[in-house]
Amino acid sequence: MSCTITYTTSRTPGAEDRALTRGTLPRRPVGWLASVWMLAPNGEKTTHSFNVPSCMAADLVPAIGEQIDALAAENGNTCTQFGWSASAHGMGSKSRRGGKRK
Repeated sequence: MSCTITYTTSRTPGAEDRALTRGTLPRRPVGWLASVWMLAPNGEKTTHSFNVPSCMAADLVPAIGEQIDALAAENGNTCTQFGWSASAHGMGSKSRRGGKRK
C-alpha cells in the first residue's frame, strides 16, 4: 500500500480537485512524510520537509496546516501561495498466503 496526496492553493477554494490523491488511502493511521513549499511575493520558493505522526488521511489537512502556520510566521506571513505533498507507505500483511517472499 502506498499513497501520495498533493494539495495546492492555486485551485479555487472548495474545489474538489484541490487535493489530488494517488494510490490507495490507508485504512489505519500511518506515519506520513510531508513536504511543504511556499512562494514569497518576490518569487522565491522555500521548501520544508517533516514527518507527520500516525494519522488518517482526513487528519492531514489540520496536522500540516499547523506546520504551515508556524513556517509562515517564521517567514513573516508574506507567502502568496503554498502547497504540500504527503506520502505514506504501509507494511505488508502479516498473514500472507503462500508463505514469505524471498
